[in-house]
Amino acid sequence: NPSSEDPVLPRTIRPKLTKRGLRWRVDQESVRREMQRQGVSKVDFKFCLMWHAYEVDMQGPLYRDLTKFGEPSLSDDENCLATLVHFMLLEQLELIAENGDMTVLGNVLKGISLQFQEPGLIALEMMKFGVLNGEPFDAAQALRPFPEQVHYPQVPVDAETKSALLLSRVVSLVPMRLKADVWNSDVDFDLAAFHSLVRVLQRSLRQLMEACLTSVLMRDMERVKLLPRGYLCGSPSSSDPAAPPAAIFPTFMLPRACMGIVMLRFLRWRGNNLKAFEREVQASFPCCVRPIEDLRSAFVFWEELSSCVDQIAEPLGAEELAQDMHIASEVLHAKQQQLGLLPSMV
Repeated sequence: NPSSEDPVLPRTIRPKLTKRGLRWRVDQESVRREMQRQGVSKVDFKFCLMWHAYEVDMQGPLYRDLTKFGEPSLSDDENCLATLVHFMLLEQLELIAENGDMTVLGNVLKGISLQFQEPGLIALEMMKFGVLNGEPFDAAQALRPFPEQVHYPQVPVDAETKSALLLSRVVSLVPMRLKADVWNSDVDFDLAAFHSLVRVLQRSLRQLMEACLTSVLMRDMERVKLLPRGYLCGSPSSSDPAAPPAAIFPTFMLPRACMGIVMLRFLRWRGNNLKAFEREVQASFPCCVRPIEDLRSAFVFWEELSSCVDQIAEPLGAEELAQDMHIASEVLHAKQQQLGLLPSMV
């Protein structure tokens, strides 16, 4: 053992580099041209996935240079910085493969509508971990079951209950437009448990995004000046709740289960009078700004995610989930026809 008189030597912590990342080369003119080609003004996941897919098809320079030796590079431009961080995050999530090709999951995420990109990514990541399904949760300890007062379903469950669990969980990933007030309506036990898992994933994704950004900035600290005010602000950039957020990077804001709760009310509604249902929803969920419009939008997200699962079912072994979603879709469509409430984008 060293004596107290021995000098204290400095300790250096060195990360273990298991693999070298792709060599992304993002310059200002290329980003400008691609934004013009796609007709967009903001960098996001869909922009990067569409650009990557185009470069793969055309064997363009962005794709050809990915596996060459060297570090990622970018022009001193805000959009270039945002693009590089998005690309690095997609790579770390294995939506872009180690050889630079598009993966199956990356290809299906590319097809999801712009407003559903982040909920779609969360859903796909939860599929990877096998926690996006319609099965009831098990108690953490067998000797301490869930309270009887919550009337939580027990395995095995019937098809209707399983479909309701799956539908409510999926659409709960879609944020609702809410007033600046506390939620003073129903709280669902299953959705609360489901969102405890969602929060863990959201925080992990946020930390991974911050790690990608840090790795870029540490190579040249002068690039901190490229960050605009509110670069990680998930709030709308204007007073309009529907306006896009000010952030230039994905924020992975912790969601609330509101949309799932409204979906459960819809599935349990026994009448066929749409006006009566609209009045009921407005009265039961006063915090919601436009609950019916948001519900119609959630229907669209469900349809798009169902299509994604159909595409990945065979190559990724998700046939059971695809079958469960088909059954849930039949339940949903029957209820939509009963009330005349059909999908619609906000």
